[in-house]
Amino acid sequence: MALESFLVVLKGNVSLRDTNRVVSIIKNLGGKVEIFTGQGKSIIATIDNSFVERIRGLPYVKLVGGITIGKRKLMRKQISKQ
Repeated sequence: MALESFLVVLKGNVSLRDTNRVVSIIKNLGGKVEIFTGQGKSIIATIDNSFVERIRGLPYVKLVGGITIGKRKLMRKQISKQ
């Protein structure tokens, strides 16, 4: 059991009330909603991977998939004055 980031995609006909239910369930399971995208139809959340099947089984959920959020490498440029 480990915390991971997941993309939760909701069905197209989902109401705002149903979206709030999914968010509430994620929070009740100890998860954290990171981002809403696509007018509330997609959620990026950090949850315990043991609860994925429970969320996937909700009637308004279309897809639950793991995602990897990588760190960006910053490039440093040396600027020389002339």
